[in-house]
Amino acid sequence: MSIELWASILAGALALAAPLAIAGIGEGFVERAGRLNLGIEGMMILGAFTGVFAASMFGPSAGLLAAAITGTLLALLMNLLVYTFRANEIVVGLAITMLGLGLSTYLYQLWIPSGQTNISVPTIARIDLGPLTDIPLVGQMIFGQSPLVYAAVLLIVAAWAISRFTRFGLQIRAVGADPASAALRGVRPRAVGARALLIGGALAGLAGATISLGVIGSFTPGMTAGRGYIVLAIVIMGRMTPVGIALGAILFGFLQSFSLLSQSTGIDLPSELYATLPYLVTLVVLVLTSRAQLRRQAGRLRFA
Repeated sequence: MSIELWASILAGALALAAPLAIAGIGEGFVERAGRLNLGIEGMMILGAFTGVFAASMFGPSAGLLAAAITGTLLALLMNLLVYTFRANEIVVGLAITMLGLGLSTYLYQLWIPSGQTNISVPTIARIDLGPLTDIPLVGQMIFGQSPLVYAAVLLIVAAWAISRFTRFGLQIRAVGADPASAALRGVRPRAVGARALLIGGALAGLAGATISLGVIGSFTPGMTAGRGYIVLAIVIMGRMTPVGIALGAILFGFLQSFSLLSQSTGIDLPSELYATLPYLVTLVVLVLTSRAQLRRQAGRLRFA
């Protein structure tokens, strides 16, 4: 394979990793607080739809805002059902996913009835970095990305700083480690968990809009293609840390970019194998990571 092809694969990997990293950072906060959001897929797909719908009327920036609000509202609904009505968090998360998938398809069909051409909207405008984008090979790969890719990098740094140096980050870690001890020290576990889920919901909705408004500029039912579940795997692989989540997102993005450009690699393998490669490798890494974590926990129990 040529160097130019590798540069294209790596550039695509960064673009594909951005929505996974954005949603993963939100889920990292949620799981650090001792909760689990299985509704990420539904929040992402509904965020992708509302993002395009709002962008068609008010522009792409309004689309991003609408997507984040959509994810926040779904997280608010999940908090209400779990905390007020004592519903099972796993069941509610799965219901949110089914609601998002079904409602986005229904609203899309109301907006664009069958037989009509799909509506395209302007994507987030790229920033002109001048001569930096003309650097051979790495110019387009690093400096020719959508602003949402750079926003994802800033978000990772901000999440790391919040987790390490703020009172809210300390509360999340305390509640996730031992809610009873945290409550004795004046922390309200339910309030901390609820705020973490709202952050996770807003970022999941924003991640959906990153897919629809970052490059494509339109919505198609089911366009998130299970990325919400991949986000859950990435958060586990990355041990809920911002850096680990970013590395997991880049790994999946690289494999997906490689599979998309598989026809240009010159390696004569079935296209179905390329399509399953990202999910297969993610599954293997997830199993290995989980085994390592279980061994460490067993070692701590032996010395306790």
